[in-house]
Amino acid sequence: MDSYKKIFDILPEDYTVKKLNTKPFAFLEGPVWDKKDTLYFSDVSGCKTYKMSAEGKFGVVRENTMHGNGQVLDKNGNILTCEMSEGRIVKVSPVTGEVLGIVVDTYKGKRFNATNDLVFDGRGGLYFTDPYFDVGPRDQDVEASYYLNLYGEVFCVAQDSSKPNGLVLSPDGKVLYINDTVNVTVWAYDVNKDGSLSKGRKFCEVIPPDHLKIKNPLQAAGEADGMDVDSGGNLYITTFSGIQVFSNSGEYIGLIQMPGDESPANCTFGGEDMKTLFLTARTSLYSVELLMPGIK
Repeated sequence: MDSYKKIFDILPEDYTVKKLNTKPFAFLEGPVWDKKDTLYFSDVSGCKTYKMSAEGKFGVVRENTMHGNGQVLDKNGNILTCEMSEGRIVKVSPVTGEVLGIVVDTYKGKRFNATNDLVFDGRGGLYFTDPYFDVGPRDQDVEASYYLNLYGEVFCVAQDSSKPNGLVLSPDGKVLYINDTVNVTVWAYDVNKDGSLSKGRKFCEVIPPDHLKIKNPLQAAGEADGMDVDSGGNLYITTFSGIQVFSNSGEYIGLIQMPGDESPANCTFGGEDMKTLFLTARTSLYSVELLMPGIK
């Protein structure tokens, strides 16, 4: 079966990518669904965290987010935000927007470069990426990925990517995927019981827009940004050409194309049945309904 047909095992043939906002944002990232009725997302350039209700009503959660990027919710519903320009991760109240504390901000006595994206594992440990973008000082010698365990200890767990960006765990939590945003490679690692990673290998290579016959002014060889995974283990990777979908074996399945000329930066599953894929795409927020749900 060719990839054109495989994509429609998870995507309706008559799918529509729907724009959800009317007024433009600056640069959207970090979507996370609270598994009830609210989507939280970051405006990196606007330095704000927003929320959107299930009815489509928007509101501001927090201002002055220090170029807040990737986000995740802890078990109490608090928002953990990567503050890029401060090189740290903070815990924020979703109700008041108050910073409740610093989760992590240093490694070997030095601040991080520009914490970017993050994901919890089943033990409550936290994986996060720390590339360098020109929003603050560069104190770490490498652009790497880290793990924060329950004892507050931080370990560097991967350095294969030139600029690690999006990351996500497989549905069973046994594999961590990390993409390299300046190259075409997405890496896969086996997750060990202590949170360390092993058997790093190239999982797949995203396909440049020109190979997909898609014209885009942002066209480049490396382009992978945010990622998410569905309950079947398929990987959804936001790229300049759209959302490229790969199976859990690394096989290219197909492409979810975006309307207009905006490229997606990140994505997350949500909605009542977890079959809505929310997409942050530069100045706009989008959604598309899928046949395969995300992980509850």
